[in-house]
Amino acid sequence: MKFKLTSSLFVILLVSCGFCLASAKPDFSGTWKLEKDKSFSNPPGLEQTLVITQKGDQVTLDTDLKTTRGGAQKMTEVYSLDGKEMDFAPAQPPNAKGKRKASWLPNGQGIVIEDVVTVDGKVISQTTRKWTLSADGKTMTVDYFIDVQQAAYEAKRVFTRTG
Repeated sequence: MKFKLTSSLFVILLVSCGFCLASAKPDFSGTWKLEKDKSFSNPPGLEQTLVITQKGDQVTLDTDLKTTRGGAQKMTEVYSLDGKEMDFAPAQPPNAKGKRKASWLPNGQGIVIEDVVTVDGKVISQTTRKWTLSADGKTMTVDYFIDVQQAAYEAKRVFTRTG
């Protein structure tokens, strides 16, 4: 009887630990610098630094971005990783409206962010971003899948944690 009780408790402990490990979600918090040589299909002269603050299912992204064509921009975005669609204000064009949905990837492997931008009710772009972290948490990869009226393309940005 004592052996069965001990075995049962051991199995429950193993299952509980496995569940905790499987549901652990990555923490993207920190300062991240773009690694241009590891990234591709990005605007000419792209330089980017991200400051990410993550508290549970809420992520705040502060971006310093510079391109040859677009100059320097500073942006702040907030993502609620609950999978619910919410409105957001796209940077361009000026009269655009946006809908965004952000959620955790299965098994807490990262984040997926889906944006749909419309002008006068017509979809002009759809963008999906997939954020993942390396096993050591020092490298973040953001895969972009972009559909605009003229074309569809993919881009990748790789960042190194600097703080």
